[in-house]
Amino acid sequence: MMHEPPVWLMVLITRDHAGDTAAIASVFSGRGIQIDSFIGFGSNPQASGEPQGRIMITFHAFADRCRTLCRVLVSLEAVAEVRCFAEHEIPAELAARTAAVKQLLATM
Repeated sequence: MMHEPPVWLMVLITRDHAGDTAAIASVFSGRGIQIDSFIGFGSNPQASGEPQGRIMITFHAFADRCRTLCRVLVSLEAVAEVRCFAEHEIPAELAARTAAVKQLLATM
């Protein structure tokens, strides 16, 4: 009997350019992985003056698929950094804030 893949939380640091979100989403869809939640914030200026975005994605996948996603995503020009957390590794404050945002959006 096949069991449900675990939940992962991925945090991406991006260059914040048009089309970056589509490129990132296509990595998931091209591998048949459904995104559970996708929250992004852009235009955070860095010391270099370049805008930088942050995207938080939750999804279900087995560990080998998650490793493949990380490897492909970090190779994209749009992505500067990938941090991936297994369900039991997600920082408590981040999990609570993610749940709060999802709950807020569900009521809108």
